[in-house]
Amino acid sequence: MRTISVYDLVHYLKNSLDSDQRIQNILVSGEISNFNHHFSGHFYFSIKDDKARLSCVMFKSYASKIAFAPKNGDKVIIRCNISVFEGTGQMQAYVLDMKPDGLGDLYLRYEALKKKLNEEGYFALEHKKKGPKYVERIAVLVGDKSAALSDIKTCFQRRWPICKVDVYPVLVQGDGSSEDIINKLLEVDKLDYEAIILARGGGSIEDLWSFNDERLAKVIYNLATFIVTGVGHEQDYTIADFVADLRAPTPTAAVELITPDIKDVIDLLNKDQDKLTKDIHKKFSDIQRTYDHIEDSIIFRDPYYLIHKDAQMFDELSYRLFDHSKMIKGLRNELEKSDQMIYYAIKRQIERKDDQITKDILTTKQDIKGLLDTMSERIKNRSAFISRDIRSLYKDKKQHYKRFDTLLKAYGYRDTLKRGFSVVKKDGKIIKDTSSIDLGDIIDIDLFEGHLKAEIKEKDDGKI
Repeated sequence: MRTISVYDLVHYLKNSLDSDQRIQNILVSGEISNFNHHFSGHFYFSIKDDKARLSCVMFKSYASKIAFAPKNGDKVIIRCNISVFEGTGQMQAYVLDMKPDGLGDLYLRYEALKKKLNEEGYFALEHKKKGPKYVERIAVLVGDKSAALSDIKTCFQRRWPICKVDVYPVLVQGDGSSEDIINKLLEVDKLDYEAIILARGGGSIEDLWSFNDERLAKVIYNLATFIVTGVGHEQDYTIADFVADLRAPTPTAAVELITPDIKDVIDLLNKDQDKLTKDIHKKFSDIQRTYDHIEDSIIFRDPYYLIHKDAQMFDELSYRLFDHSKMIKGLRNELEKSDQMIYYAIKRQIERKDDQITKDILTTKQDIKGLLDTMSERIKNRSAFISRDIRSLYKDKKQHYKRFDTLLKAYGYRDTLKRGFSVVKKDGKIIKDTSSIDLGDIIDIDLFEGHLKAEIKEKDDGKI
């Protein structure tokens, strides 16, 4: 019989247990005993029933996520992997999650449904839709007159007041609540909203059970509209959270995840406006330089520059014509002295010569006129082209400025003053809290219409 070391045996047992899927990620119920919350943050304890005891360890990364403070005697359900600690050779449970056993069947049903839907692909990341960057129209499904609704409205008003928020009250717990949420989601999904928020405040697993409905999970999965859930508190997870496109830890956080901060957007628009202004100025400068260059060219200063050479040739032909005329006159005088035959011969020669010169002059005139017409048309077309480009560019930039001006006016604080708010200043600076002022200080108050001065008689430094 072969002898093996203690380590080899313990190591073999550990590998055997780790590879046995029947004892991995399992749920075990029992009573806590020998509980020790170590200074490292880990939990060391045993879980027992009336027949057996199992050693357990829950490391800090998991222990910090549970929503209650465990103690000796508590009835709990743990989700764990069974293995062996090689240092002592002791079998123990490595706890991944722990819930009070008072949750009973609900918790077991929750875990079973979660596992089933996960295996069927309902939680797959590749199926989740991408939310809008600047949401303009959103539907909120939440309990009527609830604190969650008030928090959501306040957060929208603070972060992104230009968004149109339509509230659809739904039942968020009790009989028929899941069906009510399902029907409202199917209705809202047909109304072309950019996003949907499904939210409610915190509560026990029983209170949140409406959001662990399998039918609701499948409806959320098949929605055409992007949906974000903000159900319960940060530690609460429901099936609806896992299947939604985005999960927020609270209703307020759902608004923060789906909206930008309007202050950041205004800053970005201001930067873009400055850049656009510089680009427009540069473009106008480039066009002006091009225009000045064209205007300074010799063509604009002397439109006949290109035909000077031909004009000079015309003058030369004119001189030649004058010389020919003098020669013709002399020949005519000679002809008068010659006999008739010579006279007619010379006359015919003169006539042919005269016709040719006339034709040359006409041809030269036509060539010069055609050249002048062509150059005039080219200059006219070029001027029209430059004028059209400048007018088009000016029109485009003017429309661009107008769009930015409209958007900036929409974000301006004057509309906020019109709704009854005011701006309080001291020495020209906006007062944001009471620490910036003292008793007796004089403050300025800007209203939508008018201005007030006031003296501080009393102040309260308390935080809201």
